[in-house]
Amino acid sequence: MAATSPRSLHEPLERPPAATTLTVRDLVARVVAGRVRVPSFQRPLRWGVDDVVKLFDSLLRGYPVGALLFWKQQNLPAGAVRIGAANLDVPAQNDGFYIVDGQQRTVALAASLSELDHGGDPRWAVSYWPDSREFQADKKVPPRAGFAVPAAVLGDLRRLGRWFRGCALSEDQQEHVEQVQQRILDYSLPAYVMETDDPRPLRGVFARLNSSGAPMRADEVFDALLGSPAGPELDVGARAPSLLARLQSACDVDGFGEPPRPEALKALLAMSGHDPTQRLERLGEEAARRLVSEADAVPALRRTVAFLQARPDDPEPGPGIPAYAVLPYPVVFVILAKFFHRFPEPAPATRARLAQWVWRGIVTGTHERAAVSLLRWQVQAIGDDERDSLDALVAKVGERREASWELRPFHARSAASRVELLVLLEKGPRDHDGPVHLRSLIGLGERVAREIVRSSEWDRLDPDARALAKTAANRVLLDWRHSGLGGVLRKLRWSRDRAMLESHLLDEVALQMLKEKDYQALLRHRGARLRADVASFLNARAGYDEPVWRPIEHYVELAT
Repeated sequence: MAATSPRSLHEPLERPPAATTLTVRDLVARVVAGRVRVPSFQRPLRWGVDDVVKLFDSLLRGYPVGALLFWKQQNLPAGAVRIGAANLDVPAQNDGFYIVDGQQRTVALAASLSELDHGGDPRWAVSYWPDSREFQADKKVPPRAGFAVPAAVLGDLRRLGRWFRGCALSEDQQEHVEQVQQRILDYSLPAYVMETDDPRPLRGVFARLNSSGAPMRADEVFDALLGSPAGPELDVGARAPSLLARLQSACDVDGFGEPPRPEALKALLAMSGHDPTQRLERLGEEAARRLVSEADAVPALRRTVAFLQARPDDPEPGPGIPAYAVLPYPVVFVILAKFFHRFPEPAPATRARLAQWVWRGIVTGTHERAAVSLLRWQVQAIGDDERDSLDALVAKVGERREASWELRPFHARSAASRVELLVLLEKGPRDHDGPVHLRSLIGLGERVAREIVRSSEWDRLDPDARALAKTAANRVLLDWRHSGLGGVLRKLRWSRDRAMLESHLLDEVALQMLKEKDYQALLRHRGARLRADVASFLNARAGYDEPVWRPIEHYVELAT
């Protein structure tokens, strides 16, 4: 059921904003005092230290840096505000501003020019070098004590005076630094101030301005427009998880993990009957009014997760993909979300065929993210009839194709490597203490699969074996906190540790090669086994040789 909220994407302002100017000095003082704050609909900080350096360089050269846009507020409460990576307790203020546009610039200036504890965050560590007359990032050009002037020192006249007393600069250089400080702090920033009691127009203004500066992603625009509370609780101290964040969290069932926020948005749009490849603001006002409610979206997403995690031989079968981190093609999640929103309780026969659709699309490459038009078509193919919708999806993944497999360099985020991970997981990997848990492996990120032969040994290999060393042929699923597991595995004995070795696709022949340090033979032997196992796994999961079973109702209809 779609939500029927009358909220509009772009509510009009009561009156145009008023133009004004603020110096950098005044702006920084207002931020530190808590008179300029960040509302909850703002996105996270995106700028890096290079952007900060460019901003200071522009100020120094007198270049325009763009106007700021504020929302005037009365009675800002006391609380904690975040400036860069620093947390600061500020008192209540009778009047102040929320930043609608210009957060990156405002925070960069306040965080760099103030004496705050950023916990080592390098984004705000910038210094001015009088000898070369330029700003540099401290992490790239380590400052020389007494020669390079920290931006935080330039932010205050008294701090600069104290710094001069221990510096190594000449009088001419000190005079030049004073001129730089004045040029920075007295720089006049154009600004516009909006006065309204209704926060809804601000979201539309904020989203409309996203095309400049560091452009917002589609999910950030959604959160700005519809994903955060619409009431007055916009202070930084009152932030609640956005709608997309709540949908992400709802998916983390039985260790599945959270899909990225952009994918959660695509799933929400698909469940709502919209094109998931489009940004919400391009879909228009009517689309915003027809978004599926959170109460309906959450159960559908959880049904999707349960289906993905179910194994093909379960009473209610599925494709057997235990976590989002090993889902080869994320577009599958989006399409399935719409299917399980439209058809909450498909019959086991439907689920089995839908699981085959998942794997056939992997075999044929239909599910590749690059095929945007195909994603759009498959989402649209899910209509009001369960059988017709499934038939359309299965037809779109193409004709039978016998799976073969080539090993490529292993990258945990690539679709091919995730298929290989699923095959290795199917072996039930074990260590000395028992089964290896998937969640502990996922926590290792790119090192989810550890190397058997260290990279330092690769130079001794011939070109073909060196290429294999970069693939899953040289990877095992162990969460031991060191690399180069060959030395550890060599100590195992076949008679005692057979179950553990076989769970990592290591047979007695491979173990002997490992003990003899015949890495070239080991990689070729294990690579051949892995290629064969992946091809067999894909052919079995795609179910090309299995009969097509339909729900019992189908056969009842044929008999009547």
